[in-house]
Amino acid sequence: MTVPVPIRIAVALVAVSALVLGVWMGLTRMGWSIGSSPAPGTHGPILVLGFLGTVIGMERAVAIGKSWAWITPILAAASVITMLAGAPGELTGALLLVAGTVLVMLFAVAYRMQPEAHIILMGIGAISWVLAAGTWLAGEPVPSLVPWLAAFLILTIAGERLELARLIATTPSSKRQLAGAVAIVIAGSMIAWVSADTGARIAGLGNLLIALWLLRYDIARRTIRLGGVTRYMAAGLLVGYAWLAVSGTLWITTGLEFGSTGYDAALHTLFLGFIMSMIMAHAPIVIPALAGLAFPFGREMWVPLILLQISVSVRVAGDLADSYEVKKWGGMLNAIALTLLVLIVVATVIRGELAKRRPHVAG
Repeated sequence: MTVPVPIRIAVALVAVSALVLGVWMGLTRMGWSIGSSPAPGTHGPILVLGFLGTVIGMERAVAIGKSWAWITPILAAASVITMLAGAPGELTGALLLVAGTVLVMLFAVAYRMQPEAHIILMGIGAISWVLAAGTWLAGEPVPSLVPWLAAFLILTIAGERLELARLIATTPSSKRQLAGAVAIVIAGSMIAWVSADTGARIAGLGNLLIALWLLRYDIARRTIRLGGVTRYMAAGLLVGYAWLAVSGTLWITTGLEFGSTGYDAALHTLFLGFIMSMIMAHAPIVIPALAGLAFPFGREMWVPLILLQISVSVRVAGDLADSYEVKKWGGMLNAIALTLLVLIVVATVIRGELAKRRPHVAG
C-alpha cells in the first residue's frame, strides 16, 4: 500500500510553509516590522523539526519504500500545525516524539537490510530527535534542547556523507575518528541536561571534529574540480563544513549562554551557515528524488548559495562586534537568500516540467 499523492503533496506544502513561517518569525524577532508572525516562540523547533524533520522524514520514507515510514513526515508536519495553532506544548512534543521514534524504527529496519556504519550513524541522529522531543516535553530550557536538535541534523548529514565517503576508501582508523567525535557530541548533549554551558562546549568540540572529518574525507574535495551541478554541490558542501567548524569553535569558546553576544552567532553559523548550505547543495538531487520532478540545473542556483554565505558572514560580524544593526541586516540578507532559493527552485521545476511535455521534433 502506498501513501496517496495528495497526502504527499500536503506534507510537502506544510514543510515549505514551515520554512517560510520560520524565516518570518526570525525576522520579526530581530525587529523587522513585517507584521506579527504566529507563535514566535517556536522559531527554532518549527525550522528544525517542523521543516527539516518533515523533509528528512520524506526522504527516508521514499528511500525505504514502506508506507508506514510516512508516519514520521506526516506527524512532523502535524506538529507544525499544532505549533502555529498555539496548541499545548505537550501535544506538539508528543507528535514529535512519536515521529522520531518511527524514524528510529525505520533505521532499525534499514540496518537489518544493509548493516552499514552510515545507517548506524543516521540512526543515532534519529535517536537525538527523540531525545530533543523528550527534552521539549520535560519543559527544559532552550539551551538544553539545542545540542540534541543540532545532533539530529549533523549526524544525519554525516551519515549520508559517510555512505558516499566509501567511494574514496575511508580506513578503519578514520571511521574510529568519526565514532569518537560522535561520542563527544552525544556526551555533551547529555551533559547539557545538567549544565547547558558545559554540555554545549563539549558538544561543540564533537561538532568541530565532525566538520574536520568531513572536510578531510568527503568526496566533495575531489568533485569540486568538475563542472556544472557537480561543482555547485561540492562547493555548497565544503563551505557548509567550514561553517560547521566555525560553529563548533564558537560553541567551545562561548558556550550557549542565552542572550550573550556569541549566542546568535553560535546558533546561526550552524543552522544557517551549515544546514542551509547543505539544503542548497542537495536540492538538485533531493527534489527529483522526492517529487519526481525535472530539475535542470542552471547557474542561477549559485546566486542564493553565494548570498547565503555573505549574509551569514554579515550576521556573525554583527554578533561579534555587538552591532545590532549589522546583525539585523545580516538576518534580512539571510531571508532574501532563502527566498531566492525557493523562487529559483520553483522556476526551475516549471521549466523542467514544460521541457518534458514539449514534443520532440525528429531531426
